[in-house]
Amino acid sequence: MIDEYYDYNDDDYGTNYGEYEGSYAQDIEGYSEDVINDAFDGDPDAYWNID
Repeated sequence: MIDEYYDYNDDDYGTNYGEYEGSYAQDIEGYSEDVINDAFDGDPDAYWNID
């Protein structure tokens, strides 16, 4: 679904990789940029704090 107000496509969520390439959260754990930005406030080193 495309939200025309924000110009955001829900189908693309979780499919973006590369910005945090080289981080443990992305390379080993497999978190996407969207998840790192939303769940970890853009800090891939904060991955360890989730259960």
